[in-house]
Amino acid sequence: MNTLSMFNRSQAERFQRHFALAGFGIDAQAKLMNSRAVVIGAGGLGAPILTYLTAAGVGSIDIIDHDVVDRSNLHRQVIHSEDTIGQPKTASAAATMRGLHPEVKITEHQEAITEANALRLIEPADIVIDGSDNFTARYVVSDACEIAHKPLVSGSILRYSGQVSLFWSRLPSGERGPTYRDLYPEAPDPGEVPTCAEAGVLGVLPGVVGSLMATEAIKFLAEIGEPLIGRVITYDALNSHFGEFRLRPDPEREPVTSMDGGRVPEPGPVPTPAPAAHDDAASSSDPEESAVPGDLDFNPFTGEPKQHDDFSPAEFQQAAATGKVGLILDVREPHEHNAGSIESAVNVPLMELWRSEEPPAGLEDATEEAPAVVYCEHGVRSRQALAMIRQRFPDAQVKNLLGGYALWQQR
Repeated sequence: MNTLSMFNRSQAERFQRHFALAGFGIDAQAKLMNSRAVVIGAGGLGAPILTYLTAAGVGSIDIIDHDVVDRSNLHRQVIHSEDTIGQPKTASAAATMRGLHPEVKITEHQEAITEANALRLIEPADIVIDGSDNFTARYVVSDACEIAHKPLVSGSILRYSGQVSLFWSRLPSGERGPTYRDLYPEAPDPGEVPTCAEAGVLGVLPGVVGSLMATEAIKFLAEIGEPLIGRVITYDALNSHFGEFRLRPDPEREPVTSMDGGRVPEPGPVPTPAPAAHDDAASSSDPEESAVPGDLDFNPFTGEPKQHDDFSPAEFQQAAATGKVGLILDVREPHEHNAGSIESAVNVPLMELWRSEEPPAGLEDATEEAPAVVYCEHGVRSRQALAMIRQRFPDAQVKNLLGGYALWQQR
């Protein structure tokens, strides 16, 4: 069969460097055109994955993402733009992808991947690429791929580092291959590992890690090179260092055979996020309650608007100076607290607070006029702590320090 006949004139021009590439050529390009990739996430990792899979000529691509584009995404999610802020990420990404390869077949799934829908969503895939940003989704995707015997390219990023591997529960030889659960047998406790919103992420980092993920997917679909099965690549951007370690399946681990086994970790106690702040976004707090004219009305580390139960740093400083603050609760880790803290703050790390059935000492003395104030580094963990305290102790009078210790320091 003449595989060149698969390509129209514009595609033949588009892929001519692949056609001329030794060890790749027209046959490998035809395999890409006949393949279908399912990509979870159209965010930081998803941006280079979706861009390069499309540009390389993967014929069909499914995008799974429930989120919309926010300005805080744009320093790393380069598949989106200012013009698509507020649009579903699936639609924004699809428009960019069609600009690269108009003939690509894109299926948008504007929904989060869950235990209930994962098997259905990955069913048509020749390969699954997981660019999700939380442990719950990663375990769901891994379990679904293990059940369906789908190859899975998985990657993750945080701060300045990331990692990539290719998991496949059943190898072509019939042997058992490694999965995400062999790398991480148990999920961390809620709040134990910070999110990118809490810890931050270097904008270019997902470009590096996501490009590695796209490379592994393209190699696998085109049947070239050595796939990254049984190996994990790590990347440290600060030290410009790549590392690698071996990963073998755990023979003692029971294979995953269903999606309803209760094995997937529940998300932590995160309150429902407020809409992201844009130039025209107003504070969600009552303007009459703002004690400091011209004060911040959003968290600059997360983009979330100031809420009615937030103290801005200036409001907190004013309340503290007039004796209108009760317990000050620092929910960071001890090493963070020791490196610098607000005067008279009591350190109870978030996980310790999570495990304890007793309220923090001094919480019972907080009043509406002098509430307890909870803070962390950037105001993310403290909102989790706030939700947790209110759930367990509904009568507690407590507020969150907007932007956390980092913003208070700048004040």
